[in-house]
Amino acid sequence: MVFEHRSELVKANIIAILGTFISVPIPLLIPLIVDEVLLDKPGPSVPLMNSLFPESWHSPLLYIGVILLLTMLMRLASLVLGVWQMRQFTIISKDVTFRIRRSLLKRLERVSMAEYETLGSGTVASHLVTDIDAVDSFLGVATSKFLVAVLSIVGTAVVLLWMHWQLAIVILLINPIVIWITTIFGHKVKALKRRENSAYQAFQESLAETLDAIQQIRASNRETHSIQRIIGNADRIRQHSAAFTWKSDAAQRLSFTTVLFGFDFFRALSMVMVLFSGLSIGQMLAVYAYLWFMMAPLQEILAI
Repeated sequence: MVFEHRSELVKANIIAILGTFISVPIPLLIPLIVDEVLLDKPGPSVPLMNSLFPESWHSPLLYIGVILLLTMLMRLASLVLGVWQMRQFTIISKDVTFRIRRSLLKRLERVSMAEYETLGSGTVASHLVTDIDAVDSFLGVATSKFLVAVLSIVGTAVVLLWMHWQLAIVILLINPIVIWITTIFGHKVKALKRRENSAYQAFQESLAETLDAIQQIRASNRETHSIQRIIGNADRIRQHSAAFTWKSDAAQRLSFTTVLFGFDFFRALSMVMVLFSGLSIGQMLAVYAYLWFMMAPLQEILAI
């Protein structure tokens, strides 16, 4: 169903590529003029601006102001493209999930009563609501953010390799270790989420069965038994949902802390590179900016 929207997918991907192309250089702009403006080192930015503006305007305030304005314009363009791209993927995901729901509802016309009674109305409702909402969330959010995250990391890797390839290689080798550590906890959280979904399904099924047969239950004086069964299923939701919520939060905090450990290590390493290699102060600040820039796409990939 997704590939029925080939033209929309191509358009959304092109928008994502343009947005990433604009956003990746942003962390490089202001830190690099530190070397040219504050430390008076030769570079390409100041001569370029001198050629564009009258000589009477040439001053550090002009250079800083131009770079600041360019940075803000690029951020604004990246924002517009990001919203546009998200809109495209959302339209696709909503149409796909509608088609899935429509297909499942039409399938109910052909399902035998024996099969329907075996599944139960709660299970059927869970498939039509909860499960399809999960598909919707994945298609609308995960697919769009995954592409941008991958492109951002690749673009950042290219810039870091251009600035200082030795430092970039260390950063690029350690990032997969961070992802691997977080993935281990992600697998455990996935099992907890599966149990929570099963508990919700059992609750919905028992609730639907009770409401459908409320007259027969009252006639046989079995209200207390039925309500207690529903309460028992609700209690299982409480247990599984509580376990999933705090453990998934703990896993996310641990993954973020692992990323921060890596950031602290890279920050210290870049200082060492300034002392013992050709890394400049401006480049060091650019490395800091790109480390923060990489944190968001890394977290997106880990969440997916």
